[in-house]
Amino acid sequence: MKTKLYSQLWVYFVALIFASLVVLTFLFGALLLFLLHEKIIQPGPNNHFIVIVIYTLFSIITGTGVAALVGRRILAPIRQLSENMTQVAKGDFSLHVPEQQRITEVQELFSNFNTMVTELNSMETLRNDFVANVSHEFKTPLATIQGYVQLLQNKQLSSVEQADYYERILEGTKQLATLTNNILRLTKLETTTTPLVKNQFRLDEQIREVILFLRPHWESKVIDWKLDLPHTQFFGNEELLYQVWLNLIENAIKYSQKNAAIAIAIQGTQDLTIAFHDEGVGIAAKDQKRVFDKFYQGDTSRKSAGNGLGLSLVREIVDAHNGTVSVTSSSDKGTTFWVKLPLG
Repeated sequence: MKTKLYSQLWVYFVALIFASLVVLTFLFGALLLFLLHEKIIQPGPNNHFIVIVIYTLFSIITGTGVAALVGRRILAPIRQLSENMTQVAKGDFSLHVPEQQRITEVQELFSNFNTMVTELNSMETLRNDFVANVSHEFKTPLATIQGYVQLLQNKQLSSVEQADYYERILEGTKQLATLTNNILRLTKLETTTTPLVKNQFRLDEQIREVILFLRPHWESKVIDWKLDLPHTQFFGNEELLYQVWLNLIENAIKYSQKNAAIAIAIQGTQDLTIAFHDEGVGIAAKDQKRVFDKFYQGDTSRKSAGNGLGLSLVREIVDAHNGTVSVTSSSDKGTTFWVKLPLG
């Protein structure tokens, strides 16, 4: 890459210098003939010094002019790029420089600059959206907690009302804790450069443990569990994968009706495929491609049930294990999440 980068610039400079020397020689020859013709100088052995002085002065003047012209021509796009970079440093990511340049390296430089500005603009948009979404998600449970704390100041409340308000405050604090933990986990996964700490464990037993942990959530709905979980050893990060099963199973319970069935199956010998199927309301086709985006919630009627980070966390954890996660859904057949993990 370095050879290519410098070779074309070198050829460009050599061509300019060669052309300048040719022009200088031609102009000096024309000037010398003019001086001889006008008999300002006479040919002879005693005029060498005068010719040298004239040649030196002519070379300095014309050389300086040509160098200034050439330098300005070459440095003009670099100066333009420098000015634009100053604007970008101030936070203006809407700039765009023309990529059609005569020098290949300058064209590549301008193209890379445009790509950089586009990426920075995209990152700034994501950052602003992220901050706005986080602020909104924090504001809702905080407002709930504040409201019920104010209601609890009423001395005439019955014990039943007080217990109900305390329960709602507890739910608000749980939402805040879940949101905070998910943000911390996502940030750690997206920024860490160290490999995951992995160990061998029973993946099928881990899924059963998650189901038992969520028993208070599904027992009242009388969920019928259809489990196909053969003995499965897996080498991975046990703590993070626990979060994957927790989010997927919790979602399946959340959107299931009473007396519904939830099926979980592990298949595969080379690569594992873990399927989570529920008989819930389903996900609209337009929302299926975005369910793993941060803070995205297609079902606006159920926004209070989550914060739109659970499935983003699932994708990041599965990606960290070199796996994939996908979803298929329809309104009449429910939803199935597919997690594929390599055993190698």
